[in-house]
Amino acid sequence: MTRDKSRGQSLVEFAVILPVIAMVVLGLFDLGRAVFTYNTLSQAARQANRTAIVDQNTDRVKAMAVAAAPTIGLSSSNVSVCFKTANSAQTSCSSSTDNCSSADRVIGCLAIVTASISYVPMTPVISIFWSNISLSSTSIGPIDYVCPTGAQTTCP
Repeated sequence: MTRDKSRGQSLVEFAVILPVIAMVVLGLFDLGRAVFTYNTLSQAARQANRTAIVDQNTDRVKAMAVAAAPTIGLSSSNVSVCFKTANSAQTSCSSSTDNCSSADRVIGCLAIVTASISYVPMTPVISIFWSNISLSSTSIGPIDYVCPTGAQTTCP
């Protein structure tokens, strides 16, 4: 009786390709987590901006962003809020020019909310190449209502 010499070939091929398949599957999980994190971050920035266009209190705006993203660990230190004049070309809070100060704030000024977080992949091989991935989302909207000052401290 002759023995087939290629009996173990498929086992060897499977052993060679298995790590590649495992990395692809784990990479897809990481990609899904990253997309979920970015979408949640974007939703938090939009929700905080909706608050900022009617209530210009930065502490409440930051609290709204944190409340809108409980699953990703967003903190108020990762949220920036600023107000720019309506004709400003700036789309971030990194520069203090064109600020729409609270004394000069009028309907039409722009409320800018930026939320950012550092995403850490769970797959060890991907973590070697990208240990931290910075994700950020900015939402810009015109102020619809200027909160009253003086005796009344809350906005409707």
